[in-house]
Amino acid sequence: MLGRVYAIAINTFREAVRDRILYAVLAFGLALLVFTLALAELSLDQQRRIVVDIGLALISLFAVVIAVFLGSSLLYKEIDRKTLYVILPKPIARHEFLVGKYFGIAITAIVFIALMGSVELWVVAIQAGAPLWLAAAGPLVLGAGLGVALWKARDRTAVLVPWSLVALAGAAGLAQTAHVDLGPLLAAMTLTVGEVLILAAVAIFFSSFSTPFMTGAFTLGVWLVGRSADEMIDMRSRTLAPSVRSALRAVAEIAPNFHLFVPGRHTLESRAGDLGGPFSYVASSMGYAVLYAAVVLTLAALIFRRRDFL
Repeated sequence: MLGRVYAIAINTFREAVRDRILYAVLAFGLALLVFTLALAELSLDQQRRIVVDIGLALISLFAVVIAVFLGSSLLYKEIDRKTLYVILPKPIARHEFLVGKYFGIAITAIVFIALMGSVELWVVAIQAGAPLWLAAAGPLVLGAGLGVALWKARDRTAVLVPWSLVALAGAAGLAQTAHVDLGPLLAAMTLTVGEVLILAAVAIFFSSFSTPFMTGAFTLGVWLVGRSADEMIDMRSRTLAPSVRSALRAVAEIAPNFHLFVPGRHTLESRAGDLGGPFSYVASSMGYAVLYAAVVLTLAALIFRRRDFL
């Protein structure tokens, strides 16, 4: 089973990284991250905070866009191109195919987050006063390494996963030379991965029975509800009837709580006397993400198994 799921996941990743729309979104996101350097200069003594806060918000936003786009389109493409009719008669279960698609989308999103995260750390390091020669040498070395790896590798798409992690590690090393506190930044990126894991599962769920447009609309709706789940639960407005407030709280309880993945600044900062501190918060949030995604994928597999493609 694992081998079949792995094969579907790798092929999904290959298909995703060949999509030109993905590269356009990535280029636009990276350009905005670099632009935060100029934007920070407009603030008064808050340059570091502007670069960090806007950068992390951009990473989260563009990761959501990628998860929704891939989750709503890749499965439908298999049906539209009739390639699904060739795959399903083979010795592979429908739930294995669906799970493989999910992991392919998740891998693509993680690579995307790692690349944007590396640029964010690079920008923060420059703003914090890292040596400019070192900041300039890093991208050149990474670019040369990528070129050599693509030239030597048999499967060029497989190079992107380790290379993106190396880029993130290299940018983290550069940021350390400027004494940047990496803990909150890396924790926030990890939480973005958790948010994407749930969102990709939700997109796969809707994609198992709906069209790409409706899947994208439903998934974005779930994301918006999930981002405001805490406010909906605590709603005390007198202008709403008790039945409406109860319905909103019920929806908020069922919808994924995406607010967990965008905590306040102080939540991810280590403080003396904390038991577990940020690590405990990130671990519990990621556990919630994995569990919620597993439940949604199970429901998607049950629906997809009963779907008639004839």
